[in-house]
Amino acid sequence: MIMGLLHHDVTLLNFDDAYLWQRKLSGFAGEWIDLSDVTEANLFCADRALTEIGNRLSGRTRRGITFIGNGNYHYVTYLLLSEINRPFSLILFDNHTDAKLPGGVPGLLSCGSWVSEAVLRLPHLRQAVIVGVSREQNLGPLDTQSKIVLWPNAGDAEKLLAGIPTEDIYISIDKDVLDRAHAVTNWDHGNMHLRELLKTLQTLIREKNVLGIDICGELPLTPADIWRYADQVRLNEQANLAILHSVLCA
Repeated sequence: MIMGLLHHDVTLLNFDDAYLWQRKLSGFAGEWIDLSDVTEANLFCADRALTEIGNRLSGRTRRGITFIGNGNYHYVTYLLLSEINRPFSLILFDNHTDAKLPGGVPGLLSCGSWVSEAVLRLPHLRQAVIVGVSREQNLGPLDTQSKIVLWPNAGDAEKLLAGIPTEDIYISIDKDVLDRAHAVTNWDHGNMHLRELLKTLQTLIREKNVLGIDICGELPLTPADIWRYADQVRLNEQANLAILHSVLCA
């Protein structure tokens, strides 16, 4: 459960104006954090940029649901997880493991490696359960693999629950886990139905103590492209609102 969560506990992160075009979702925001001026943060995040993002996040007044933006910034979840000071499990809905090796580039955290970094560096993270990965993918270095569990689909929520070793959990959702009928991102997609995601999400909230939730997977667009992709933006907003309503009403 999430005790006392209200719509004002929604935080929107602004890296690239993605949520400016989602007016209904924006109406739920209790807080906006502007990050559009942070350089060296797209896909790969330099140490200096990560420190700056962390400083701005630490000043927020809301702790509940965070909308991150497009999946290139999913590594922000690492910073949100680092705030947790008791044993917990990460439940990640994603079409990718995000657990690759950093690629040999020192001082960089990426949207594809942040899970491995979290498992290696965050002492309170007991296990990362990745739900919805549609094909075999890299699980990162050997010393992280015992703490990462792949769960191909969300169909049997009770079995999923039984495999989570902690009462406290954090939920992260990348909309690329969904079939393209339900969301459009800048990454390849899985085949999960939105209804399946919402059902599993509500089961987790009902049966576990949820410390926080974040959502990413927006389609990065320039203002000149908005009119051409209006249907895709609308579809993503509908998915975001469905997830938000599911959480608030669980």
